[in-house]
Amino acid sequence: MKKIRIGVIAAAGKGTRAYPRTSFIPKPLFDIEGKTILHRNVELLYKTFGVEKVYILVGHLKEQVIAEIEHIRLALPKVRIEPKHWTEKGLASDVASLSDEITEPFLTILGDEFYYKTDHENFLKTAKLYPKLAASIGIVKTSLLSRIRKNYSVELGGDRILNLVEKPEDPPNELLGLGSYLFTPLFFEFFRNTPPSQKSGVIEITDVIDKMAKEAAGGVYATKLSCEYFNINSMQDYHHAVYEVRNDLFSKFKTSLVIPTLNNERSITDVIVDFKDKFHEVIVIDNESTDATVSLSKKEKVKVLTFSGEGDPERLGEQVRKGIEQASGDIIVVVSPDGSFRSKDFPKLMEYMKDSDMVIGTRTTRQMIEQGSNLSPLYRLVNLLMGKMVELFWWGQEPRFTDADCHFFAIWKESYSQIKPQLNVSNRKFIVELMIEIVRSHMRCIEIPVSYFKPVNVGNYRLRDMIKDAWGIFGIIIKKKLSLEEEQE
Repeated sequence: MKKIRIGVIAAAGKGTRAYPRTSFIPKPLFDIEGKTILHRNVELLYKTFGVEKVYILVGHLKEQVIAEIEHIRLALPKVRIEPKHWTEKGLASDVASLSDEITEPFLTILGDEFYYKTDHENFLKTAKLYPKLAASIGIVKTSLLSRIRKNYSVELGGDRILNLVEKPEDPPNELLGLGSYLFTPLFFEFFRNTPPSQKSGVIEITDVIDKMAKEAAGGVYATKLSCEYFNINSMQDYHHAVYEVRNDLFSKFKTSLVIPTLNNERSITDVIVDFKDKFHEVIVIDNESTDATVSLSKKEKVKVLTFSGEGDPERLGEQVRKGIEQASGDIIVVVSPDGSFRSKDFPKLMEYMKDSDMVIGTRTTRQMIEQGSNLSPLYRLVNLLMGKMVELFWWGQEPRFTDADCHFFAIWKESYSQIKPQLNVSNRKFIVELMIEIVRSHMRCIEIPVSYFKPVNVGNYRLRDMIKDAWGIFGIIIKKKLSLEEEQE
């Protein structure tokens, strides 16, 4: 077997264990570093085996999957991709429904499994070594027996599979069975002769393979893989996969710092000096300051851009968005120019950016608030209440917020680009809009405690200020909630 020309990807399941996200997005469309798992698996089949045609089994939210197939076709024009509707009778039945389409060996991959730095080409080595095999399944060795308990294991005689053990309480070894299978057309014959599982009532694919292993003359063989393997059953599995990939690539990402300024000559030099050595790029975006802010910034040899806001502080949201859009980094950090935050918290933001789309500070940890910082109880209270209101209104997305106005945050440029069309708050309350749009776009926003120091040139916060801020933030929350409901109708 010199080549495998046919691939099958199962992308039909409902993914109930990853609820609520799978109510909106099927698991195969979960994004990992700019590509969906489905895209990555089609790419794996094409680049590793030279697969010419891929059948994709669709079902749950199939319109989204089919739309993604169109994107994949543009990226991989040499691969013919054909969606096929699922049987709703389990994976084995879904694969068997292709019996009239497939007359040669084919490779099957589960659509919610992600392989990183994999050597799937070993399937070809197995086929070459055992040319009469009936099937081969991928396995990896793992010391984490909990992973085997959730999936299946195999018992081997040399490379030949003697027995499959589904979700073993006491795994027989450290071999984890994967959702990558090389089948010959014998699969269809054995499927027809395999009885339904007494537990599930459907024909299980592991039962078909087990029957093939025990009865097929050519046998079923293990293909040993070396890779980072992620079975995306739950949201924690997904976040783990994102973290591991980003952590591996993190040194390659570029960071940009955006500092929006307006007459901050007393603090801007200190802020730039504190932060600039930690970033690939620093952008001071100035709202037509009339003091020495711009000249002091240029003296520090950072990029200075002008925002034509006529010195109006109520256009801070627009000003920050322009700065983000001008930044070239993969990760954008925004910090206020008044000296209230320190670069010592920057590493914390970066660590959480490995498995988040946005990380925002919270100034609610008293031990981290400098005495005399003017962060009054009233101000903390209104931001706590508004943060909790965002939690309540988007409870299904599981956000956790205690501060709705912290001007020290990090966001992936790619994530920002996805929500950019929905951003329109022009004043300083743009922060809560960012938080809401990340959450309601089914992305991850994590809040972390940061130190807060006495800012320069900040007045007293009064009860009327609290009422005004609360009312303004509440209006944004209500507007966003109602617009979301309109979109869903």
